Amino acid sequence: MARKKEALTTQIVDISSSMRSIIGYLDDTNSWLSSVGESQEMFTKMMNDPKIESLIENRKDRVQEMYGSISDSGNAMVDNACREHLTFNLMYKLNTILLNAIPYGIALCEIVWEKKGGIYAPVDFIPVPRTAINFPQNGKYGVPYLSALNKPLDEPYKWIIHRNDKGDGNLWGTPALRSCYWPWKFKQLGFKFWIMAAERLGVPSILAIFETKNAEDAAKQAEKINGMLRNMRSGSSGAFANIKEIKVVDGAIKDFETIVRVCNEEISYGITAQSLMTSQAEYGTKSQGTLHKETYKYTTVHDAYLIQQSDQQLYNYFVEVNFPGAVPPSFDIDSTDFAEWEVIREAIDRNIPVSLRALYDKVHLPEPESEKDAFVKTSPTGFDFGDKGKSSFFLRKRRRG
Repeated sequence: MARKKEALTTQIVDISSSMRSIIGYLDDTNSWLSSVGESQEMFTKMMNDPKIESLIENRKDRVQEMYGSISDSGNAMVDNACREHLTFNLMYKLNTILLNAIPYGIALCEIVWEKKGGIYAPVDFIPVPRTAINFPQNGKYGVPYLSALNKPLDEPYKWIIHRNDKGDGNLWGTPALRSCYWPWKFKQLGFKFWIMAAERLGVPSILAIFETKNAEDAAKQAEKINGMLRNMRSGSSGAFANIKEIKVVDGAIKDFETIVRVCNEEISYGITAQSLMTSQAEYGTKSQGTLHKETYKYTTVHDAYLIQQSDQQLYNYFVEVNFPGAVPPSFDIDSTDFAEWEVIREAIDRNIPVSLRALYDKVHLPEPESEKDAFVKTSPTGFDFGDKGKSSFFLRKRRRG
């Protein structure tokens, strides 16, 4: 039994050597691009599609709208420094770059540091395009290289690498654009067909029916009528002699709208895992709408939990640089799984203990700067400012470490 427990701590896969051969069996993004005859620039072309761009931006925006907060480490100096220097605007700027991993599979940036009053603080981020990096076979495993200089991007505390990770070990991540490549390609072919058809059939043809005595006379009469019809302009009218009937031959371009609609629905499935929430649904029940809404929610919550892991790297770097050996606070992205305010309020009314810190940090109630700044309802008939009659629950000091 003791030997079995010892075996638990033995690493079977050697990352530095055999892992390269294991990764070789996985479906690498570059191999897939080669199989469909495309380069990485194809992703940029796909983002020019208005349907794709709107879905990707909506998915990124939903993650950015989720609340971010930190859980204190217990070290007041460390926690206060993180709150002061790792601000909402800074994290928003970072996540704007990192969320590009959703369409492209991977996103990375360089951290720009400045010294402020004895503290090294991140002040900006420089994005590195996906097309500018590679993972050479003879390079450091898992480390991206700047292709132009063959330079490994491995300087400590300088890089944050974020992947749209599906747990398959793909160093390039999993681009959401990959799953909607074929409907996008088919839609492009549909547009090409539509343009060709419009050129040929978009302008209606005019057919003149007339009677003649013989073939020679018919040829002369037809040439004469063709000349008169060619000279006609939009809105023109005229009289033609010896004409029995004039017909307009319309060219119908059918099913183009159906092609585009079906392709857009498949694109919606590929990016958001559903279609009803992001496409115009002609037939949809309330239960279908609820199901599709929940499906989209799970997709964006997954995105948020992945981005939280990369955001935590910035907190780890900041603490390691400025407070060596200290434990960093935990950065949290609070999705919609937090209790509704009505539930929290009822718990307070029933004297169930509720975390005051969570009310301010998680529910994002506006925290008073002081007791004089607090606004508390004092009676059913009105409100009052100041210290008199206030509930001690909402005026308790928060512990910082």
